[in-house]
Amino acid sequence: MSEQAREFLKVVKMLSDNGFLDHVVLIGSWAEYLYQNVGLLPKGTTALRTLDIDFLIKNLRKPQPPMDLEDVAFKEGFAIDKHPLLGTTKIRTASRLEIEFLIDQKGAGLEHVYRTALGVTAQALRGLDLLLKETVSVEYMGLEITVPIPESYVIHKILINTDRKKTGKKEKDIQSILAIFPYLNKEKYQELVESRTKKQQKIIDSFWASYSLPTIK
Repeated sequence: MSEQAREFLKVVKMLSDNGFLDHVVLIGSWAEYLYQNVGLLPKGTTALRTLDIDFLIKNLRKPQPPMDLEDVAFKEGFAIDKHPLLGTTKIRTASRLEIEFLIDQKGAGLEHVYRTALGVTAQALRGLDLLLKETVSVEYMGLEITVPIPESYVIHKILINTDRKKTGKKEKDIQSILAIFPYLNKEKYQELVESRTKKQQKIIDSFWASYSLPTIK
């Protein structure tokens, strides 16, 4: 196990031991890492390309009473600081992994950051609903971790790809989409595409007009 994987395990164990893990969904490249370690994807399908560990908070106001993740993480030896511009919570490990938190922006939602009942400040972004609704609980090293199903993960990646400002991240997402797509459940993927808005379906169609659609195995 690599140093980063050991630190990742330390993070999720801390969240599990203190009752936080039930309230978050692991998204981003570390979800891809879990897919391959629990058999949802073959090992070697994608490479781990980031030091960021992103957690999507399920509910702004839960649990009740509120908890204090920042305080717990600090007492466990993690470094705590704030994003210099947004003020969102960053938890850092000894091997430079950065843990950040997101929450789905709902309604008019003029705020860009929210203090949550988990005791961390999360960045609010739109379009994360699919990652919350279509999830699966997987067992990793004896811990139950919630991740998006691969089908919702890929669709989300496609939908946000056109908004990526950094070319490097945009290309990494494209590589992940093309690598994961052949292993998706065809019926589930199509069901989720059809559940999206007409605008989102056009974005998905436009993406596949630019890239050769791999065959689902």
